[in-house]
Amino acid sequence: MGFGAIDYIQRKAAGMYALCDNWANTLRDEVKINAEWKDRTAHARQAIHSNVEASNNEYTIYISHGVQYGEYLEEGTKPHVIRPKNKKALYWKGAAHPVKQVNHPGTKGFHTIENTILANRERIKNTIIDYWSD
Repeated sequence: MGFGAIDYIQRKAAGMYALCDNWANTLRDEVKINAEWKDRTAHARQAIHSNVEASNNEYTIYISHGVQYGEYLEEGTKPHVIRPKNKKALYWKGAAHPVKQVNHPGTKGFHTIENTILANRERIKNTIIDYWSD
């Protein structure tokens, strides 16, 4: 009887990993669909990824950006100054003349990952409760 209980718990733990992996993939796909930023190259959207880590009967679902600027898409930026790196001035198509610096007003974050997780929190919780309830 004792061996049956251990086997049952081990099977449930393996199933729990699969359940979390399924949720991680679902959340990742939802983040990609719901991202409200304007794609220029689509690299930011394509690089969003997910994973599950299991340790000591604790399961963690990760969803994260895979590009360097993902943090700025998620959280936004504060006002900052942009200066040239390799030249004496900045210039772009449509500018009246070159400038030594640009006072950027900052950007608002999209909070796409955060909003997706918050929107699905109860569904995830209920799925896990149902899984362990039988």
